[in-house]
Amino acid sequence: MHRRFVSPRAYVQGAGALADASAEFDRFDAEHAAILGGDTALTAVGDTVSAGLADAGVEVSHTAAGVDRCTDPVLDDHVDAATAADADLVVGVGGGVAMDVATAVADRIDASLAVVPTIASTDAPTSTVAVVYDDAGNFREVRYRDRNPELVLVDTAVVAQAPARFLAYGMGDAIATRFEAEAVAATGGRTDADGASSFAARALAEEAYGRVREHGPDALAAVRRDAVTPAVERVVEANTLLSGLGFESGGTAGAHAVQIGLTNAGVREPHGLLVGFGTVAELLVRDADPDVVSEVLDLLFALDLDVSLAELGVEDAHLTAVGEVACDHGMDLEPVDATSRRVADAVRTADELIRERRAD
Repeated sequence: MHRRFVSPRAYVQGAGALADASAEFDRFDAEHAAILGGDTALTAVGDTVSAGLADAGVEVSHTAAGVDRCTDPVLDDHVDAATAADADLVVGVGGGVAMDVATAVADRIDASLAVVPTIASTDAPTSTVAVVYDDAGNFREVRYRDRNPELVLVDTAVVAQAPARFLAYGMGDAIATRFEAEAVAATGGRTDADGASSFAARALAEEAYGRVREHGPDALAAVRRDAVTPAVERVVEANTLLSGLGFESGGTAGAHAVQIGLTNAGVREPHGLLVGFGTVAELLVRDADPDVVSEVLDLLFALDLDVSLAELGVEDAHLTAVGEVACDHGMDLEPVDATSRRVADAVRTADELIRERRAD
C-alpha cells in the first residue's frame, strides 16, 4: 500500500473573501448551480453567494434551505432536485451537515463542488467524506466522493460572527487529528484517502494541534467580540485546512471511534465536543504519557470543551456498547490491543479525570 495525499483544488480564506466569490466561481466551467445550506447560513450569506455565481455567469437553478440532516431519504430528495435543475455545480453553504449533503449530492450527479463554510466547527469542508446517519440519528456509514472539492471558500469575517462555541468545537476536532495520525502511522492502517499515511499529512496534523494549543484561547476571545485577528485566521485554517488534510491523508482512529460509540448510544451533542472527549479516552487506551494526557485535558478546559458523561446523558451501563461500537469503527487502528472492555474503562477514566479537575 502506497502513501496517498489528497486535497481540494483551491482553498481560499480571509475576511471579506465572499466579496470576491465571483472570481473563484468564474474558474468553474459551470452553467447551473444548486445551492444547499442551512437556514441560518443562507440567511447570512445566501444572497452574496448567489450574486457571486451570477457575476460569474452561473445560473442558480435550485436553492435548498433547511439542510440539517444527512440521511438516505434526504440525499435522494436533493439528488432528484439537483438533477431536475440540470445542476453541474453544487455549492454547500453552512456547517458540517451541509458539507456532507453537498459532497454526497455532487458525487451522485457527477457535478463540481464548492463549499462555503460559515462556521469552523469541523474539518469536513476540504475532504471527500460525507457522513451518513439513519433516521434516528445513529451513525450509518462514511461515503466518499471521487475527488475533493474544487473550491473551499472561507470568509473569516462570517466565521467570527458565529457563536464562539462553534470555533471551539472545530478545535476539539483538530486536537484529535495529531493523535489519530500518529496511531494510523504506527499501525500502517489505511487512511480516508485510501492509502498509507503520508508524512505531509502527519506534519499538518501536528501543526493543527500546535496552532490550537498556542492560539486557541485568544481566537475564542476575539470571536466572542466578532473580531478577526491573526489568531482567528490561524485557528480557522487549523480547524478547516490543516486538520482536514491531516485527517483525510493521515487517518482517523480512536478519538472518532469513541465519538461514534457515544453517538450510537444516543448522544446528540456536537461532533467536536465528542471528539475532544474521545481524544482523552484514545490516549488512555494506548497508555500515553501522562504528561500528554494532562496537556490535552488542560487544552480542553481552556477551550470550554470539558464535558462529563453525566452531561452527555451516558450511564455506566452504556459503556460496554460504546466500547463495542468503537472497536468496530477505528479503534483497531490504535497501536495496542484495544478490546471493548479496555475502551469502556478508558472512557470511564476520561470522565473521572474531567470530574476531578473540576473539583480542584
